[in-house]
Amino acid sequence: MYDLRYEPWIPWRRRSGRVEWGPIRLLTDQYHTDPVVALAAPRPEFNGALTEFLIGLLTVAIQPEDEKEWKRLWDRPPAPAEIEEALGKLPDAFRLGGEGPRFMQDLMVGDFEDAEVLPVERLLFDAPGEQAVELNKDLFAKRNRAATMGPPAAAMALLAMQTYAPSGGKGYRTSMRGGGPLTTLVDPRQTQGDGDQLWRQLWANAETAELWGARGARAKGTAWPRVFPWLDRTRTSDPKQGGRPTTPADGNPLQAYFGMPRRIRLELGGAGGCSITGSASAFTVVGFRARNYGVEYDGWSHPLTPSYRPSAKVEWWPVHPQPAGIGWKDWGALTLEGADDTTKPARTVGQFHHRGPAVGIRAARLNAFGVDFDNMKCRGWVEARLPYLAVPDEVSRLRLRDMTRRLTEAASLTAAITRIQVKAALFDNPDEARGEFEVVIREVWSATETAFYAALERAAGVDGPEALEGEARAFHPTLRAAALTAFDRQCEGAGAPPNVMRRTVTARYRLSGFLNGYGPKGAQLAELLWLVVPAAGAKKGTGKRKGKRTT
Repeated sequence: MYDLRYEPWIPWRRRSGRVEWGPIRLLTDQYHTDPVVALAAPRPEFNGALTEFLIGLLTVAIQPEDEKEWKRLWDRPPAPAEIEEALGKLPDAFRLGGEGPRFMQDLMVGDFEDAEVLPVERLLFDAPGEQAVELNKDLFAKRNRAATMGPPAAAMALLAMQTYAPSGGKGYRTSMRGGGPLTTLVDPRQTQGDGDQLWRQLWANAETAELWGARGARAKGTAWPRVFPWLDRTRTSDPKQGGRPTTPADGNPLQAYFGMPRRIRLELGGAGGCSITGSASAFTVVGFRARNYGVEYDGWSHPLTPSYRPSAKVEWWPVHPQPAGIGWKDWGALTLEGADDTTKPARTVGQFHHRGPAVGIRAARLNAFGVDFDNMKCRGWVEARLPYLAVPDEVSRLRLRDMTRRLTEAASLTAAITRIQVKAALFDNPDEARGEFEVVIREVWSATETAFYAALERAAGVDGPEALEGEARAFHPTLRAAALTAFDRQCEGAGAPPNVMRRTVTARYRLSGFLNGYGPKGAQLAELLWLVVPAAGAKKGTGKRKGKRTT
């Protein structure tokens, strides 16, 4: 009943701007005339989860053996009929309703007979919870906005919940990457027209059998439940019933794309309209039943998510979006391995350093997105598009990494000092000043973003450390101007009382001194940017001398 391999449940946007609801095979339909260039789901988390799902589905259905096979399909993507044929060889695991296994739903029907039927809108992250409804606190996130969903919306909502699941109370497990992970994808498409097909973005991030096989054993024969966990009895995690975490040894590495942390069974209704899409369908989804202690994933590495660890002695953790958003301060950690072995980009992002040049692409985009959660509370959707530079040579990547570190640390230090001096100008006792003055931090980062990316683009094309030093020094005027502008915007001295004017002038003088390399912090800035430290800035213990570079 409603097999997602063949039903028209995905909203595709073509180059002409026309949106068409169709099956998966339309991905390469009219490839050279009016191709699909984007997804057009009604909610951003639907688009995100659909994108990840399609990447995983292409990986498992087509399974290119190695990079040579991957490149062949890059140059000549499969026709719609070939995609449908490949999907048909997968197990019967994609039916939204009916008897037997249901897509991303618990197989153990008997466990749900006495479970309460919950409103279907609670599959949406921003829907008010049970307590908010009972206490009549759903002032902004209103109840009953999605009383029913058609099959397409229900499939997308279920997919998003299993892919990004937040904390949900005792025993209600988060997604394989925790609640609301950050996803990063390389988007090689630069302009509208030739090469803007959605296939290019999806295939740029698809894994070969060699790549996903390196993360664990390959699926063979009857191993499909290790890829699609809803094909078998759920590996529950209730410790009182002998449940335990599910590690990579308990599944196939391809399960990273098809995790099922929540135990859910959709409740189907009769024909009707969808509250989200407005479309009518032969059946609707009116609610769902849920049980706690679903699959508890432990130790999995997801190919589409960057990771970090506080030190080299602890395990890796997936990166999650934050309320401040994503900017150039995050660029190095999202695209290059950290020198201290505490950050690394998503596997597919790292792989494109080699893939890009192999298909003639050096400059691309990095699309980063995710749901920002505070435990169970959805704070919003975070998304950003950053430049991406494919650098296949390891030596060049190391130089670019060092350049990125220096500019990032210099901007971070400058933003922090600027904020300190702003508070010193505005308050007689700045240590007791309320507020974090994040606007100052954001302004410094924003004003230096264009110069940072321009410096990186030039640095990626030069050879030798001297040229890199020149790029770092050239960044200093932009950084200096950004700091002083941010200070002046917050601390207008005209017409101020004498004591305020005195504080403002003193604070700006100290900020200028720092920016010119004076004092221990100024010497640190000069060292990062390969600047010459003034004689008066060489304090005891800095080891710097006038007229000598700090490296």
